[in-house]
Amino acid sequence: MKFLQRLPLAALLLLATPAAFAQTQTLTGIERMRRSALSPIYDGNEVKGYVMFARGDKADRKNDNYLLDLYDQDLKKVSTITIQKPSGRYILLKNTFNGSAFAFYFFNGKDKTLEIETYDTSLQKLGSKVIGELSKGDLRVLEMQTRAADPAAGGFMMGLNLFPVPGLGFVRNGYTGGMAKGYTLGIYDNKLGLHWRIASNENAKEYESLNLTEAADKYLLGVMLRRDGLLSRKATSYMVALDAKTGKKLLDLPVETSATEQLSLSSFTFDAEKREFVAVGEYYKLADKPFVNKSQGFYVKRFSEAGKPVSTKSYGWQNQVAALMPAEAKASLEDNYVNYNQTIVKGANGHLYIVAEQFKIVGDGLGIAANVLYGGGTHASVSKGKVANLLIFELDQDATLTSVKFYPKTVTNAELPSGTGFLGAGMLGQIMKMQGDFDYQFIQKNEDNTKFNVVYVNFDKEKGEDAKTYVGNISFGDNGKYTVDKIEMPAGPTSSYLYPAKPGYVMIADYLKKKKTLDMRLVKVNN
Repeated sequence: MKFLQRLPLAALLLLATPAAFAQTQTLTGIERMRRSALSPIYDGNEVKGYVMFARGDKADRKNDNYLLDLYDQDLKKVSTITIQKPSGRYILLKNTFNGSAFAFYFFNGKDKTLEIETYDTSLQKLGSKVIGELSKGDLRVLEMQTRAADPAAGGFMMGLNLFPVPGLGFVRNGYTGGMAKGYTLGIYDNKLGLHWRIASNENAKEYESLNLTEAADKYLLGVMLRRDGLLSRKATSYMVALDAKTGKKLLDLPVETSATEQLSLSSFTFDAEKREFVAVGEYYKLADKPFVNKSQGFYVKRFSEAGKPVSTKSYGWQNQVAALMPAEAKASLEDNYVNYNQTIVKGANGHLYIVAEQFKIVGDGLGIAANVLYGGGTHASVSKGKVANLLIFELDQDATLTSVKFYPKTVTNAELPSGTGFLGAGMLGQIMKMQGDFDYQFIQKNEDNTKFNVVYVNFDKEKGEDAKTYVGNISFGDNGKYTVDKIEMPAGPTSSYLYPAKPGYVMIADYLKKKKTLDMRLVKVNN
């Protein structure tokens, strides 16, 4: 074991890769399984293994066993440890890896505390920390977050999270005040030493909620939501960039740079090659309302590292986009669907690929009826989301739109938290994403960024047959070709989860609650 501790992660995982690959793994005695319990381990762009934290059978009358397993890219077990914790107290909020350490983030429901544990790549414990004296805002968010089968967002508040930062550690967010008026952020190193902490101005009149979205280059990127007051129905999104090492706020700007603009903000990223921040969303006429009036098209805005506007390119549905869009895609735009940008990637050829999924907000008849019946004294939401098709927009080196690819999917419904119907399209998309409402799962990249694979799920129903679930895989890249294939998922598991895998594969984990088993398998896809 001492020998293993001195090895880097890549070498450690190679130790468990003999000529015969596992490709499948069945675990027994799994009492409970959530998506967040299993995390892929990356080396650059490629998956090199997995770490899993799951509750096993009881250790004794007062304690539960938790299993912490490390697997290589072929699902061969590298190492495992068993951790005991008092029964019935703990909920795993997050399982994450920052390139050098694993972190597990728990809520202790009995003591009303948060706990973080970190481990190195040989599963030796690095540190632990108990965070007590939680604010009323934290407790309010936790109550909503832990109600879900897989913890997610609570209203306009984006939940409690542990965000991995390669080379530095993990950022923990929190909320201030009884009504979660402001936010806090603090970064811990791998041994859980606190390096910096920032918080909203206590004297600020506005309500603020900051959701980190990406660690890019030297920056932590996020989207800030600001409202004038607790009951305000006007919320504005801001682009935020922090210095990852110090926490200093370097950028805090609305995406709208003119009084004549009305823009949604659904993606905010950093182009390291051009040293520019990139914002993407949809634009509207000034007097229009998202989900009531149709958007006019989508935009790509670029800002310098100093926050100065560099360029703005707009792509109208009726001109630039319509000329390239398949006929079957136009009907969904007329039906008032908007696009939530799931990811933006840049190929080695300099092309920018925007992967978007359609959604819209409609009235929820049951929620409206409940509020009418009880005079508004219910937490039922009066609106719900509908999720539809996938699109991929390709822009060349000159930001010219060169292709629009459309992938139809069966429409699915999403339940929105109460009080969120007034939020903008970009923020509602973020909430739906954190709740797991979208069918997009992830994107896989090869090491030189010449090939990408977008993985999603779809529910197809043929006449006279039961609905079937499929895994869709879209492959594209520098060769200019787009191919799609699908894999039928078996019926029967209590729940199934998709994870990135080694090149040419996806990993599917099927959980059967009655049997207390988890079946993991690698499935080959066309790429």
